[in-house]
Amino acid sequence: MAAVLDYYEPILKRQYYEDYPKRLQDLEHFAGVVGSHMDRASLLNALALDPIELTAVDVEPLDEDEAPLVLSTIHSAKGLEFRTVFVIHALEGVLPSAYAVGRDDDLDEELRLLYVAVTRAADHLFISWPMAQYRRYQGQYLTSPSRFIAEVPDRLLEPWSLTEEPALPPGLPPASGGECDG
Repeated sequence: MAAVLDYYEPILKRQYYEDYPKRLQDLEHFAGVVGSHMDRASLLNALALDPIELTAVDVEPLDEDEAPLVLSTIHSAKGLEFRTVFVIHALEGVLPSAYAVGRDDDLDEELRLLYVAVTRAADHLFISWPMAQYRRYQGQYLTSPSRFIAEVPDRLLEPWSLTEEPALPPGLPPASGGECDG
């Protein structure tokens, strides 16, 4: 995969000189996705997301208590409503896009896009972003949440932070804080 990145980097620099770092970052991210698949068929199966109107709408769940999981872009979810919505990767440079930064009209459009996303939730809304990311030449670096999220008053947020727990030795039961009747 490094050969593909090495091949495309000068092309991106030449054709998209103003924003080639962002495009290169997108290509690196895609290379990471590609690297987790054994063959082209499994990659294409993983990447194929049909429009919502062709997949989950009007689909009967297998079990009465289990609704279908819908993966969607913000654009294709416009006009729809879901009990729970997860807005993922709400990072500065992603939402708003790095292409929109510096242009007020484009920033306004990105804010409208986020508005569409968060107003799809009927009961529960989760907005998440990674604390760190990886870039090919920079390695791991800390990220910043979207400026739009940073503007939300603290009284409206319920912050959560997921941490990785150390692995337990084999055979040792996890510490229990009580039982949950599922």
